Amino acid sequence: MLEQDQTRKEIVTTNEVVELLGISKQTIYNYVKAGKLKLVYEDWQIDGTMKFYLKDINLLKSQNIKPDGLTVLETANLLGVSKASIHQYIRNGKVTSNKINFKGRLTVFIPTEEVEKLKVSNKNNAKRKTFFTKNHEFILFGLYNIPNSNEKARIVEIHDTGEIVAKTNMGELLNKEELLTKGFEKSYEVKQTNHSTKRGSITFHFPFPQSINAPIFGIIDEFYKQIGIQNMNLYLVGNTIKIELKPNKLPYHTDQIEQDFEILQNCLIDGKLSSRPGYIVLSSNQEQLTTFVKDDIKEKIKNIAIENNTGIEDITEKLILIGLKVYEKNNGFNM
Repeated sequence: MLEQDQTRKEIVTTNEVVELLGISKQTIYNYVKAGKLKLVYEDWQIDGTMKFYLKDINLLKSQNIKPDGLTVLETANLLGVSKASIHQYIRNGKVTSNKINFKGRLTVFIPTEEVEKLKVSNKNNAKRKTFFTKNHEFILFGLYNIPNSNEKARIVEIHDTGEIVAKTNMGELLNKEELLTKGFEKSYEVKQTNHSTKRGSITFHFPFPQSINAPIFGIIDEFYKQIGIQNMNLYLVGNTIKIELKPNKLPYHTDQIEQDFEILQNCLIDGKLSSRPGYIVLSSNQEQLTTFVKDDIKEKIKNIAIENNTGIEDITEKLILIGLKVYEKNNGFNM
């Protein structure tokens, strides 16, 4: 009888786990589904509640205590760069990191002092993205105007030194001092936002317009105003403007949406477009794929992800692509 009482004490119900871990029932169900928590009885429906071993709950509780430092995503958002850049810093030895079991998965943490050093290093680094200058003072193709007049100008060149070249609607080329002396001011403010964690991207290749009033430049204005430079990349490739965006939706006036949707559709290289009343929706081509594998296969994938300083989802996608290429090359499976 005493042994039965002791066993009962070592087993807890779903409600008790909620109190012990301070999480929702849905999170517990997700942990079970993902294999992070083991059930005492697989046929738990008989008892009307899931039951767990207390030692497993205590172990999970210890893993949920966040260690000192920031994750790769938190560091990327703080510095205004991509996660890929942070992983590159780690690989190059520019910053040290620790792999710690946190919330049931191995997570890369960068110590606080390392993040601070990285902030100073980035601040002193003169090399910047070429489509905007320090403090976002100027953005490539950004629109300027002289108040109470029809005079407009766009930034058509930005150099690493911070020097810019603006082109007016009369075809005149101006440097920074000339632009400001003539009284040109920003026509809009760039949206300030955090780096989006949505997966995938949408890519456009726009032909370089001759006129600063061209509709393509108007679309780029909307990207700056509605999406922000944190969630876009802009490159000049010959006479083509290449733009990569994170999945998002653009508010549009009814009289504008048809024309711009057609331009976007014609210039779309990768991703999907759809329209809603008052919106153009930008979506990536990435879709969620759920599957089940044996424990040893999952462990192998996890180890490959750790070796490559990336996540399980990213490495699984790469492995699937490799498998598809082998399948297509061999014209089937060699069983």
